[in-house]
Amino acid sequence: MNYARYIVNPGDTIYKIAKAYNVQMAEIIQLNQLKHPDRIYAGQVLLLPFPAACEPIVGPTPVQIPEPTYTYAMWLYEAYAGKDSELTAITTYLYQAVLLDRPEFDALLRPIAYDEMQHLEKLALALRHLGVDPKYGSLSSGHWVDWRSRYVNYTSDLCSLLDSNIEDEARGHRDYLELAQKIPIPEIQCILNEMAADEERHYHLFCQAKEQYCSGGSPCPLPPPCSPPPIYTPIDEPEPIIDLPGPHEGGRG
Repeated sequence: MNYARYIVNPGDTIYKIAKAYNVQMAEIIQLNQLKHPDRIYAGQVLLLPFPAACEPIVGPTPVQIPEPTYTYAMWLYEAYAGKDSELTAITTYLYQAVLLDRPEFDALLRPIAYDEMQHLEKLALALRHLGVDPKYGSLSSGHWVDWRSRYVNYTSDLCSLLDSNIEDEARGHRDYLELAQKIPIPEIQCILNEMAADEERHYHLFCQAKEQYCSGGSPCPLPPPCSPPPIYTPIDEPEPIIDLPGPHEGGRG
């Protein structure tokens, strides 16, 4: 089974879309994990089950999110509000600041959380630049998954949480450099490189804290510099996606 990607038009409902494309409403709701199927909105991306033998309905096509822009948005959503994301980092660091409840850790964690909040806003603007809705969540195997509080790292041991933060910042530094290479849009590349530099600085701050508060801890290895960016390995190609015209555009509906 292939999937068609459909951009919701003003006035659409799940019933209208299902009727226009001869699919069951329950299939659309389940495929897209819609908790409130009566609240779809113009510009929202829905996946529809689409047998390989079928041909898309012929007719004028509404404004679509073309490839590779759609793939770029998928990558940015993961950094924005996926499991290991800016939204997760913000909530984790603020939780840690409240949990540890000491001025020196407030001075470490809250400014970093504020930096991550700025990253969240920059990624939201990048997603809008790509023409998608910057809602909190990510796409996984073609399914939309809302951001979840269980993504927060609730580790309470100081040295363990510092180790986890160091690992997360090193990964964020690396991932942003790779994304800057994979997304050839100058405005977004600039944002990603700035964020990579911030993550490198956060990495060093957490390393200093580990050396200060965790006796016997091994020194942190230095991350790669922000220039030149690393070579990345292309990801596997996703299943083919077919864009569909809206039910209001000719033919049926």
